[in-house]
Amino acid sequence: MNISKRITFFLLVCFISLPCIAHRHSGAYAAILENTSDYTDAEKLSRAVEYFQSGKYHEALIWFSKLDKKYKLNPRFQAYMGVCCYYDGEYERAIEALEPILPKLKAFAPHELAVYYYSVADSYFRLNKYIDAVPFYEKHTLLCYNNEKGDSLFRIGICYRCLGDIEIAQEYFVEALAYFRRYNDTDRLKYIERELERSTDN
Repeated sequence: MNISKRITFFLLVCFISLPCIAHRHSGAYAAILENTSDYTDAEKLSRAVEYFQSGKYHEALIWFSKLDKKYKLNPRFQAYMGVCCYYDGEYERAIEALEPILPKLKAFAPHELAVYYYSVADSYFRLNKYIDAVPFYEKHTLLCYNNEKGDSLFRIGICYRCLGDIEIAQEYFVEALAYFRRYNDTDRLKYIERELERSTDN
C-alpha cells in the first residue's frame, strides 16, 4: 500500500470513528447520571443541590426525583423539584409539586418564597390559565425585590387583557411601566408601551 493510499485509509477510519466516539461520550454522560450506586444518599443529595444551584435543572430533577421516591424529601427539596419542573417546561408538574406545599414554606426568606410563587404563577400563565395565575403573581409582588415587581405586574396586566378586562389590564400596565422606568429596563419599556397602545386602540 503506497503512502497516498495509506493516508486515504487513515482519514477514512478517522471519519468513520468520530461519530462513534461522540456517541460513546454522550452515553458515558448519561451513565454518570443514571449510575448513582457509587454515591451515598447524602452525596446524591449534595450533587442534586449543586446541579440546582448551577442552573442545571434537568439533571437536578433526575437526582431529586430518585431520592424523593426513596425518602419523600422535605418541603424545601420538594420546592426545588417544582422549580426544576418549571425551568424544564413541565408546567403541570411544577404546579402539582409547588402549590400544595406553599403553606409549609412560610418560614423561608421572602425572596426564596417569591421564586416559588413566581414559578407557580408563570406555570399557570404558560398554560393559559390566567385566572389561576393572577393571585400567585400578586403574592410574588409582595415578596420579591422591587426591581422584579414590574415583570409580575406586567403579566397580571396580560392576564386581565386575555380575560377581556382592558381597564384593569391598563392599570397594571401603567404600574409596571413605572417600575421599568425606575430600573431602566429599556427593552421592557418599549414592549409595554406597545401593549398600552394596543389596549387603548381596543
